[in-house]
Amino acid sequence: METIPSRRTDLPGYPWKIFWLLLIGSLVGVAAVLPYLFGLFGKIIAARPLPMPLPVLIVIQFMENALLFAAIISLGLLLARKVGIELPLLQRWLYADKSELPRGALRIPISSGVVIGVMILLAFYTVFAPRIPDWPVGAEAALPIWKRFLACFYGGIDEELLARLFALSLILWLTRMIGRERSPRSSTLAFWIANVIVSFLFSLGHVPAAKLFMQVTPLVITAIFCTNGAASLLFGYLCWKRGLEAAMLAHFSADVMLHVIGPMFVRV
Repeated sequence: METIPSRRTDLPGYPWKIFWLLLIGSLVGVAAVLPYLFGLFGKIIAARPLPMPLPVLIVIQFMENALLFAAIISLGLLLARKVGIELPLLQRWLYADKSELPRGALRIPISSGVVIGVMILLAFYTVFAPRIPDWPVGAEAALPIWKRFLACFYGGIDEELLARLFALSLILWLTRMIGRERSPRSSTLAFWIANVIVSFLFSLGHVPAAKLFMQVTPLVITAIFCTNGAASLLFGYLCWKRGLEAAMLAHFSADVMLHVIGPMFVRV
C-alpha cells in the first residue's frame, strides 16, 4: 500500500488549528451518538435512578468529554510527531501544505472500511449470531436509520482519536524508547507490537457495553475480539501508512456497513 510520499518539517511548533478542529469534531461525535445510546439503552437508563436531572447530566458529560478529549488530542499530537504518525489531509488544508498526498487518499480508506465491514457482517451473522441469541441485533435494527447513521461519527472521530492518535502514538513511542529507536519513522516491528496491543485494548473496551445486554461468555468474548480486533488492526495500519484521517474514514465507512446497512437485513 502506498504511503505518505513526503513530510514537511516547517509546520508550526504546535498545530493549534488541528487541535481545535479535532476537539470540536470529538464533541460533535459525542452529540451524534446520544440519540443512538438513548434508543438502545433507554430501558436500562429508565430503570435506574439518575443522580440528577437528565439535561444537567448531559451537560456535565459534555464538559467531562471536552476535558478528556482536550487532554487526549493535545498529548496525542505531540506523540504522533515523535513516532511518524501524520495528519496529511488536515495539514494540507489548514497549513497550506503542498506535499503530495498518497494516491487514493479518500478512495482507499473508504473502500477498505467497506470491505472490513462486509467481512465482519458475514462472520458475525454466519458464525456468531446463531450461537449468541442474546446479542441485541434486533434492538439496533429497530432504531431509526438516522440514529444509527449519526452513531457512526462517534466511531470514526472519537474512537479513532482515543485508539489511534493517543493510544497507538503512546504505545508506539514507549516501544521505540524500549527498542532505543532514533529514526524519524518507527520500525515495522515496533509498529506491529503497538498495533496489536492497541487492538487488544480496543476490543476489550467493547466488553462493558456487551455486559449490559447479555452474559459475557467465552464465545461472546471471542466474537468481540475477532470482529473489533480485526477492524482495529486495519485502522492502525491505515493510520501508520496513510495518516490518522485514513483510519477515521475507514472506521466511519465500516460503521456505516455494520450499524446502518447490516441491520436493514435483520427481521425485527
